[in-house]
Amino acid sequence: MMPRNTAGIIGGLKAVQARDTLRRAILFRVYEPGMQLVEQALAHELGCSQGTVREALLLLAEQGLVERRSYRGTVVTETTLRAAAEMVRVRLSIERTVAAILAEQGAGDGRPALEALISDMDAAHAEGDLDRCSMLDRSFHAELARAAGMELLCPMVQRCAIHMHRFTLGGLEVPRDFFQESGLGAEHRTLLDTLLTGDPVLAEQTMTDHLARVLLRWAPLLYQAAGPEVFRPLKRNGGPA
Repeated sequence: MMPRNTAGIIGGLKAVQARDTLRRAILFRVYEPGMQLVEQALAHELGCSQGTVREALLLLAEQGLVERRSYRGTVVTETTLRAAAEMVRVRLSIERTVAAILAEQGAGDGRPALEALISDMDAAHAEGDLDRCSMLDRSFHAELARAAGMELLCPMVQRCAIHMHRFTLGGLEVPRDFFQESGLGAEHRTLLDTLLTGDPVLAEQTMTDHLARVLLRWAPLLYQAAGPEVFRPLKRNGGPA
C-alpha cells in the first residue's frame, strides 16, 4: 500500500492538474460566465475522481474564477469590465512600487528565479502555448514582488493578473495568431534589465509602459476602461512629469 503522505502528494498534484485544465477552459471562455460546473460530469471528462475535481474547484474559487453556491453548486464567475479596470489600477499601483524598490535595492537572491521564468517563457512561446505563457507571466510579476520583499502582495498581483487575462486571453478583440508576433521572454528580459539599472523613476515608468503596451495589444477596451491617464508619467514634487 502506498504511504499516506505520498498518496496525499499525488492527490494534490492531480488536483493542481485538474485546476489548470479547468482554469484554461475558463480563461479561453470554453466555460462561459454563469455556467454551472457539475463535479460528476467534470470527473468523467477529466478522468479523475470527484474528490480531485472538488479540490480543483476550491483552488479556482480562491482565485475568484468560480463561486460555490449552496443551491446551484459551482458556477463560473464573471469579471466585469469595470472590475477588471479597477484591478488594472490596483496592479499598476503595486507594480510601480515594486519596480522602484527593485531599482533601489536590486533583486538579490530572486534574480535566478526570475531568469528561469524568462527562459521558460521562451520555451512556451516557441511551442505556441499561450496558456502556459500567461501562467508564467503571472508567476514572473508575482516573483518581482517577492524579490522586492513584498511577499504579502504576491497573491494580489496574481489575482489581478488572472482576471485581466480573462480579457486578454478570452476576448475577441485581437486575433490569436498575433501571439506569434510577441516575444514574451524577450519583453520580460528587457523589463527586468531596466528595472535593475538603479533608476527608480525609469523603473516605474518602464513598468507602467509594459502594462499599457500589453493592454493596448491584447485588450484595447480594457485599456480604455482603466483610463489612459493612469498610464501617463507620474508627476513628482508637484511639477510636470
